[in-house]
Amino acid sequence: MPGYFYHRGITLLFTLLFFTLSASEKKEPVITKEIKLKAELGIKAILQVQKVFGKYSIETPQIFKRNHQEFEHIEIVKDKELESAFMFTLRRDIDGDRDKVWPQGKERQRNEIKGYQRSPEPMKAKVKETHHIKWYLKIDKSFQINKEFCHFFQLKAVGSNNIDDPILTLSGVTERGKPQLQLQWWSLKESGRIFLIDWENSKDKWLICECISNYSKNGSIDFSIRSMDGEINLKKQLNNLETWRDGFEFVRPKWGIYRSLAKEKDKLNPKDHIWMNNFSIRKI
Repeated sequence: MPGYFYHRGITLLFTLLFFTLSASEKKEPVITKEIKLKAELGIKAILQVQKVFGKYSIETPQIFKRNHQEFEHIEIVKDKELESAFMFTLRRDIDGDRDKVWPQGKERQRNEIKGYQRSPEPMKAKVKETHHIKWYLKIDKSFQINKEFCHFFQLKAVGSNNIDDPILTLSGVTERGKPQLQLQWWSLKESGRIFLIDWENSKDKWLICECISNYSKNGSIDFSIRSMDGEINLKKQLNNLETWRDGFEFVRPKWGIYRSLAKEKDKLNPKDHIWMNNFSIRKI
C-alpha cells in the first residue's frame, strides 16, 4: 500500500506538471499597448522607423524611383539636449511627393513617416476609441513658410470615402500677413484654424506636443504644446468635432514635412530642416 500511494503521488505530480506546462504554452500573445520610437545613433533612420511603425511607414523622396534616392532625407543626428534626433530635410527645387506628378498649380512635396494598415494596433484608432499621441518637434531657425500649406503633423484617415481632407494638422502658414504655427481642422462641411505661436517664437527650440483625440461623429481633440525652455505652455480643446466620418476604417498619425510648392514657391528656402524624436502612441 505505501508503494501504491507513492507511485500514485508521482503520477499525480507529473499530471499536474503536464497541464501546467500546457496551459503556459496556450497563453495569449502579448499585445503591445504603446508604441515608442526614439532616435538611436549609429542605425539608419529608415530602418528604425520601419522596425517600430512597419515596413511601409515611410513616405520620403529617397525611396521612390522618380525622386532622388542619392540623398538621405531622414537621418539620425546628434542633439545637445536630447542626445539624438531624426532630422527631416526637403529641398525646394529637387524633391517631390512620392512618385506622384501633380498638375500645375498643385505642386507639392512630402517627407513623412506614418501609420498604415499593417502598423501595430496602437497606431490605428477606430470609432469610439481615444488616441494619445506625443512627440518632440524642433523647427530650424531659418525655416521659411508662405500662404500655402506646410504640415508637420497630421491625423489622417484610411478608408473608402471622405478621406481626402485630414482631421487635424499642425502647420506653419502665413495668414493675413502673420507667419505662425497653427492647428487646422476639417469636418465634412466646414474647417477652421487656431493660432498657436508666432512663427519666429516657435523655431529653434524643442516643442513637446501632445494630441488626445476621441473619434466619433461628435468627437473631441485636446492639443497641448510646451517648450523645453519653459517659454511656451498652452492647451487647445476642440469639442463637438466630427473626428469620424462615414467611410473611415481607421485614423493614423503622420509626421514630417508635407508642403505646397504652388504660387509662392520662391518664398521658401532652397533647403529646410526639422527635427523630431520621442514618439509615443497609445490608446486610452
